[in-house]
Amino acid sequence: MATVKPYNGKWNKNKKLQKTQGTGAYNIMGFGIPADHDFTDENLVKRNTCPGALACRAVCYAKQGGYLWPASIAARAHNLALSQNPNFVALMIEDLARFRKVDTVRVHDSGDFYSQGYFDAWCWIARAFPNITFYAYTKSLDLDLSGAPHNFRVTQSLGGKFDGLVNLGKPHSRIFTSHEDRTAADYVDGNLTDAYAIEGETRIGLVYHGNKGLTDAQKKFFR
Repeated sequence: MATVKPYNGKWNKNKKLQKTQGTGAYNIMGFGIPADHDFTDENLVKRNTCPGALACRAVCYAKQGGYLWPASIAARAHNLALSQNPNFVALMIEDLARFRKVDTVRVHDSGDFYSQGYFDAWCWIARAFPNITFYAYTKSLDLDLSGAPHNFRVTQSLGGKFDGLVNLGKPHSRIFTSHEDRTAADYVDGNLTDAYAIEGETRIGLVYHGNKGLTDAQKKFFR
C-alpha cells in the first residue's frame, strides 16, 4: 500500500521547520510536492503545482539548494503522485496516525494547492485530526478556501496572480528585499520561525534569502 515518502524516516522537514520545532513549542511534520511543476492529473487535465505563482517563479527557494537533491526531488514527485490517488485522504490519515507525538503539520514547504479537489482533500485530512494544527501559505486564492476547518490555518501569500483577492485583514504574507523594509511596513519576521503562521498572525514578512540574486525589477516588485 502506498504511503507518504519519508525523509530520514519522517515526513520532510526544511530548515525553518526544524528551527521552529527546536523551540520546543511544536512537533512539526511537513508535506511537500514539486514547486512550479507542470503535470497532467488523473483526469488528463494539464496543471501546475503553483498555479497562482507570478514573480516568485524566478526566485523560488524551493527550486534551489537542497530541494535539487535527487532524494528530495524523488520524494516530492512521489507525494504529487500520491495526491492524485483516489484514496489519498484515507492513505494520509492512516500514515499520519502513526506519528502520535505530532501536533503540527505544514502543508507544502514546496508546491501549492493545484485544484479545488486537492485543497478539499487536505481539509478532510485536517478534520480527521482536530487536535493537530495544520497550516499552509498559498497563492491559490482563486480557490474557495472557506471550507478550511478551525485547525487548518491558511495564510494568503502576496506576490501572485490573485493578489487582488487578498484580504489584508486576514493572515497574509509579503516578500521583502530587506529586514529594514519589513520592519518599516510593520510585518513580523517570518524568516525566523513558522510560529506566526501556525498561530494565525495577520502580517507575516518574508525577506528573500535564496541563492539567486534579485534583478532590479524583482527588487522593485517585492519592495
